[in-house]
Amino acid sequence: YQHWQSIAVWYSSRQVGHRGPVTRIASGCTAEQRSPIVQEYSEIDTSGQFRAHFAPAGELKGNYKYSNKPSGLYHWLTTAQPRPFQNPTNGIVALIDPDQFLLRPITAAVSLGLDPKVVSQKIQGGGISLFETSSGKPRIIVGRKNEIAALPSRVSKGKPVAQEYGIGGAWGNSGKPNARPSWKAFDIHRVCGKDAPCTRTSAKEADESYSVGPPYLLHATDATNIAESWLKAVPQVHAQYPYLLAEMYAYSMAAANLSLPHAQVHNLMVSNIGAGGEAWDWVDTISWNQVCAGADLTTPPSIFVAPSIPFSNNDHPPGPALPTVLHFCQSYRAGGHKFGKHSVPHDIFSCEQGLFHFEPDQITDAVRQASSAGSDSLKKATRNAFFLCNLLPRLNAALLSYKSTVCPKRGISTWNSQPTVRA
Repeated sequence: YQHWQSIAVWYSSRQVGHRGPVTRIASGCTAEQRSPIVQEYSEIDTSGQFRAHFAPAGELKGNYKYSNKPSGLYHWLTTAQPRPFQNPTNGIVALIDPDQFLLRPITAAVSLGLDPKVVSQKIQGGGISLFETSSGKPRIIVGRKNEIAALPSRVSKGKPVAQEYGIGGAWGNSGKPNARPSWKAFDIHRVCGKDAPCTRTSAKEADESYSVGPPYLLHATDATNIAESWLKAVPQVHAQYPYLLAEMYAYSMAAANLSLPHAQVHNLMVSNIGAGGEAWDWVDTISWNQVCAGADLTTPPSIFVAPSIPFSNNDHPPGPALPTVLHFCQSYRAGGHKFGKHSVPHDIFSCEQGLFHFEPDQITDAVRQASSAGSDSLKKATRNAFFLCNLLPRLNAALLSYKSTVCPKRGISTWNSQPTVRA
């Protein structure tokens, strides 16, 4: 299913005006598997901006496939032709998961253009928003007030930025008497080297500077160094911590070993409707009758449509306050609608498959009913509605664009545009 997701990422990037190329890193593909991918990408995009890079399989014994992330990244950065960057001294890598759909362009801007004095107060364990001086719109969310001064003006060498995740910094106590059970016997020296910087990272430092996940925004030089260190760390972490998140902890330790603390922000993603530390702060302020207003089969809600105004990759893009990506790693339900990535047909981008079923009025009605059932019910319903009313019509627009571009190139003059797919 990562194939259709990679195509969705491409279309989402063009929908929001993202200006950089999009590269899918695919690991372990045979020559027979590579050929149709390259062909389809060339049918979708003739500019060469939508690319596939094929890396050797990097999964560990026991089918731990997530080790493909660092191995594929390092292979792309060091061997890709054409080179990933025309000028590596200015290159920025945005590393995302395939199930992350863009709602805003990704640029290098962080605190640039923001007024550090104009912030919203932290509410109920949420984040603190920083506002853009020119537009008055919130652009960045941090979790702690003392993090505001530490934000770089933009992503640059030695100044990486990433989405804060709830993995925490417990690994900083590895091998100590106060370590959590999973980390009590963990030998961090095996991962980082004896007395290396990572071994001196405290749990507090790990929690405040390395509790991160995708999207990761990195200068090209830092990305190469981290990828190499991450690649070496994953086998040693997984050998002692053989669980799903081993590669994420390995990334954290690798970054710490390079003394590359990350600015942790909340605004790059929403995923789990029950989670904190994400960009839900902005979603939770939306009234129930606006969250899907103006949406139709191929158009997102009116208040989330960005104007077509030129912008620099050094600036915050114009438009409403939105998370940068929808991370559709959960299931989302409202008003008779459900979306779960594992239920999406693998050939959803085809001439034969239809569009996603989407009736925004039904979702709006579900949120209206939840508004009289208490604040918790309303929050959950609003978050589900936000996800569905942004993801489904944008995916449908991508599907129609695909059909109108690719199908004629295959000699197919008619295609399925009926909203019959339910996921």
